[in-house]
Amino acid sequence: YPWMESRILMRKLMSISLIIFISGCLSISPELEWEDVETDHEPVLNVLGILSVDTLVTSFIRVHRSLRMDEASDTLIKDPVGNIYYASRYVIRDAQVIVSNNGKDYLFEYDDFDLEAGDSTSTGAYVFNGDSLNPYPGEIWTLSISTPGGLTATGETTIPPSSQLFTNLLPDTFQLDQTMDISWQPLTNHYQIMSVANSLSYIWKEDNYNNNDYGLTQEEIIGPGEESWTLRKEFSEDGGNLNWDEDWLLISLMSMDENYYDFFFRYADDSEYSNIFLGEGGSGQSFGIEEGIGVFGSIGIDRHTMPIAR
Repeated sequence: YPWMESRILMRKLMSISLIIFISGCLSISPELEWEDVETDHEPVLNVLGILSVDTLVTSFIRVHRSLRMDEASDTLIKDPVGNIYYASRYVIRDAQVIVSNNGKDYLFEYDDFDLEAGDSTSTGAYVFNGDSLNPYPGEIWTLSISTPGGLTATGETTIPPSSQLFTNLLPDTFQLDQTMDISWQPLTNHYQIMSVANSLSYIWKEDNYNNNDYGLTQEEIIGPGEESWTLRKEFSEDGGNLNWDEDWLLISLMSMDENYYDFFFRYADDSEYSNIFLGEGGSGQSFGIEEGIGVFGSIGIDRHTMPIAR
């Protein structure tokens, strides 16, 4: 099910759980009055860019900007067929986005599609419409963004080593009542993410299959040098009429560069974190990004599927 894995991996990539801490509550007493807030803040670009070594996961660049205090968060725009609708003013749809390596430039174009089904804040991304973009481990790739309004940002990422599962050491079928050791080529200087799920839990997750109840959807951060992990069905409940014999186990191991790891994991809980997934463009940290905020990172993925039996 390569198409299914691609969709699942993309969903995971774009829907990684990110935490925002709010430092306190505001209590206004009756005798206080509102007053205007003035600021000399100038907008900056807020970037989420990921280059993928994997051919089934699309490389993309999302470009937002922070707003001035006097700007509304929404604006009216007209689509190609003449329909007028409200859209987020945070989103930059007319930027020039160029990704480069070894003197060759790749122009990314804006595509107004939902990266995560059901997520109303997901409003498109810049993608490369061609098949010649092939990042290779160890290469240094750069990013250049400019907008008609004069905002700019640059970025740089070093493609991580590709993850490599030892699929020859895996059984032909995953037995629900047994454990299974998963091993891979360890990486000396890079973190990885191990993700395991059963395919039907995604297709029917609103009906009989519930990821948390049936224990097959699991993720683990793999540290540098780690080389194995044991999978087990965490819960004994069978869920009544679940058709395990028609299900498949999806295994993926994803390597990530330092920018990706720092942004999504090492500093994800930092109070200066900027959450582009909510469409915001406020203050935040930069990982692989200059002149703006956000992240320009890269990943590599290996995957394997096997039938499930009980």
